Amino acid sequence: MNPHGITLGLCTLLGAFACSANPADADRNTYRAAVSYSAMQHTFLDRAQGVYREESGRGGTARAWPYSQALAATLAMTRVPGRGRLYVPDAARRVSGLGGYLRTDGVFASVMGPKGDIYYDDNEWIALELLRWYDVRSAPQPLARAKRLFKLVISVWDADVTHACPGGVFWTTAPGNRDRNTVTTATGALLGLELYARTHDPTQLAWAQRMLGWVTTCMLAPDGLLWDHIALDGTRDETHWSYNQGTAIGANVLLYRLTGDKGALERAEALADSSLAYFDRTPGGREPAFFLAIWFRNLLALESVDGDARYRDALQEYADAAWDRLRDQSTGLFHFDGSRSAKLLEQSAMVQIYAALAVPRPS
Repeated sequence: MNPHGITLGLCTLLGAFACSANPADADRNTYRAAVSYSAMQHTFLDRAQGVYREESGRGGTARAWPYSQALAATLAMTRVPGRGRLYVPDAARRVSGLGGYLRTDGVFASVMGPKGDIYYDDNEWIALELLRWYDVRSAPQPLARAKRLFKLVISVWDADVTHACPGGVFWTTAPGNRDRNTVTTATGALLGLELYARTHDPTQLAWAQRMLGWVTTCMLAPDGLLWDHIALDGTRDETHWSYNQGTAIGANVLLYRLTGDKGALERAEALADSSLAYFDRTPGGREPAFFLAIWFRNLLALESVDGDARYRDALQEYADAAWDRLRDQSTGLFHFDGSRSAKLLEQSAMVQIYAALAVPRPS
């Protein structure tokens, strides 16, 4: 990679802010978000084809999950105060690029092309970003698509009462997997509530509440954290992942905002307390950056309600450490596993983190 290409592109976007000012004298998170985004685009985006690759130095097209997180990073940049408008054209192109993953039945496949297995969490991540794009442009198409994707999620709710802990949203159509996952169910609840906030359709609210109820009943561990998934025979994967806690926190926060349900706020705060105590937040540690980015984003949503400064402080500490320890200054890329290659999922996570921190703390 030519680092001068990154610098030139960044100068075009940010002018004197990036090229004349000392970053220490400017808002460091806005600067870091812009630098990290520019590196992401320079390294991973095939501009001619409008697609991303997953890893630097390698060919191939990114799967839907990494693409969705690059889209999330781009839309996060549109919310950076004072500079978000610069990224709206890129966001429009990334939303258009989703069409490459769209199956003939209107569902997003895990890989590019008209066929492929369906992962329902992929569709939820995409739907959430379509709602953010709807907020930017107010066009009817992304809202309509998000509604259809939520109906897809509802359609794969486990309604068989003979199953252990009946309910929950199945993870995938891939052969041999009939797990119901926290990620699909809690994120499904978040999607339902985000839709309800925009449409006021009571069916969406009711389904979101049902999904959150299942997560609390079937996936809440004695330590106050959420397990990962459960098989039809009741066998659980009891791993704790930060993003599972994050989407459940975000859904409960939004339920409180929309309905005044104080129990939902209490559940969000309890999950936040337990997860802050549990997760290793060392950059490059066990917890992937792309899971932590989702967790942190939802902790900031909780901060906007309860004003707890611990959430943003923990995020800033992580963001500073990653910048200082894991970033290659010559390329702007982050290397989390010690390898020479960089990964789209990790780079997009850092863009999301810095862009989120660039939004001021609630007053």
